[in-house]
Amino acid sequence: MCRKGVQTQCYGCKWITSHYRIISGETLMMLRKMEGQTVSITGLFPHRLYTRIEKSTIADQVRFLAEVTEQIVKLFSHAEKWDTRELDHLQNILESRQLAELKHCAEAYPATRRSSKLRKHFMELRKILKNANYSHNSWERIRAVVKTHLERMDIMADHLRRNFRG
Repeated sequence: MCRKGVQTQCYGCKWITSHYRIISGETLMMLRKMEGQTVSITGLFPHRLYTRIEKSTIADQVRFLAEVTEQIVKLFSHAEKWDTRELDHLQNILESRQLAELKHCAEAYPATRRSSKLRKHFMELRKILKNANYSHNSWERIRAVVKTHLERMDIMADHLRRNFRG
């Protein structure tokens, strides 16, 4: 475990400053390639939750990034409407590269309760899929929401990069 100060950081937190943007960009590019029709996500994205987390501690933000990534990985484990090769590659990047590194960094901070609002949000997304019988249109809505998550996470990680560099 490493010290929690802004000046000293663990390997995983260094990863946020040096590699997160690269991996995030690759993931966003893949999601855009998978894009089909444009769909509305009005009311589906938890803007208030992100606003609250962005005002919280570095530790909370790092844990939040890890938790969102983990929820996205779980959500896509049920996806069958896209090219499986692209989907497998996307999941591999999210799980083995992004999630693993974020969890490593989050371990440097004391454990806290996970966000129940975030869990409820992803349960709602799974419910949308199930109620629509995992239709192509419902997956397009979920893909658009996930893309928005990744974009907001990239903004949060950029803020963390600036804090880690002092």
